[in-house]
Amino acid sequence: MKKAFVIIILSIICIASAVMFSKYRMSSFEPQYIGFLTVENSTIIKQLDTTLQKTNIAGIRGDSNLAKCLEEQIKSLPQLSLIAITDNEYSVLIAAKKDRVINQKLFDAIVTDISQKKLLPSTTFPQLTRYYNNKKFYFFIYNVSQYTIITTYSFVLPKNFIIKLGLENLLIVIMCIIIGTVIVITLQKKDKEPTKTAEKTETKPLALNPVQSMCQQFSIISVTIAQQNKKGLLKTIYSYPDKKQHIYLQPEIIGELINGAHILVEKNTVLIFYNATTQLFFRLAKHQAFKGKTINEIETFIDNNKHQIREFLKITK
Repeated sequence: MKKAFVIIILSIICIASAVMFSKYRMSSFEPQYIGFLTVENSTIIKQLDTTLQKTNIAGIRGDSNLAKCLEEQIKSLPQLSLIAITDNEYSVLIAAKKDRVINQKLFDAIVTDISQKKLLPSTTFPQLTRYYNNKKFYFFIYNVSQYTIITTYSFVLPKNFIIKLGLENLLIVIMCIIIGTVIVITLQKKDKEPTKTAEKTETKPLALNPVQSMCQQFSIISVTIAQQNKKGLLKTIYSYPDKKQHIYLQPEIIGELINGAHILVEKNTVLIFYNATTQLFFRLAKHQAFKGKTINEIETFIDNNKHQIREFLKITK
């Protein structure tokens, strides 16, 4: 269930990342594309302007040479979709279009917008951007004394840019797959850990006494437990592994322990303290020095297992 959930979430993130990245890359590409069109358009305008200077404005509509020139310009550049020559009132005198990009219906719509002066030169950018049939077009409008040249370019991504964008999106997908694989493997390991723990728990001997359990849990190598007798002296009631180990303390030190003090000796590797819950004195030894956190955990262990400890000590007397 977790694996399927991770795959679904990562798939959504992967798709969203690819879409957002593609939009960002295309938006960053557009200024470069417009710059390219501006340079190409200046060349086309110069050629058309030279031809128009040799043509009578009154005879533009039926000029076959001019019509042929417009057709050649349309074919010369893949991005160039339409050229229109208008008079000063934006009435279209002659035009040429790229049929595979602009059909007759779209052509009529653009010509109508030109005639109704809906397409006028931009005051801030060299081009005017418009959408027709959800397609983006750039209009460059060049005014002279007797006529206006309008060139229209479609938004076309170069093949090398498309390949580069595809490879970049592929890299995003690969990264998502790697991250997803790592997450799934991690989850699978975590799912297996409880099973292993359960298996280990089943193999543990059930006859461990609480004192030995404490020694194993906190890496204690020696434990001695004593009880205060009626005379105020300490009597050892349990010692492991050295059964001859005893706790010898002066009465005033015993009093301090009862009041909550702890004694650390032998470079803090031996701990002596009194547990009020069990009313017992403990001497514990480790290879490494005792730390405050470990001492608190040991006392909590004794408090939680006080009944088992007292019952066990009764058996060993």
